[in-house]
Amino acid sequence: MRTWRILPLLLVAAVVLSEAIPALAQPMRPFGPRAFGAHPHGPWILAAFGLFMLLRALVVIGLVVLVWRLLSARGLWQRPDSATQVLRERYARGEIAEEEYRKRLETLA
Repeated sequence: MRTWRILPLLLVAAVVLSEAIPALAQPMRPFGPRAFGAHPHGPWILAAFGLFMLLRALVVIGLVVLVWRLLSARGLWQRPDSATQVLRERYARGEIAEEEYRKRLETLA
């Protein structure tokens, strides 16, 4: 397995740990009247907090997907073949016809 394929997995692990460690470091609330009961700001603060956490998770997932696609893009890591490039340039200048271009491109591939 190539090392560049491991990078997205390490990125995902870092994001998960960065989200989980602060939550695990907080002390547990004792069970009492406000442990799961009414909140002083009403139910809307809990809904806003839930929405914020959902949006935060979507942003993190979106960033992970974006980095994954950038790292796995073949064109980003491989240079075009010089023979294919010369063939494309000759076709663009009109030195060879489309039929000959396709035939030679098929031979190179």
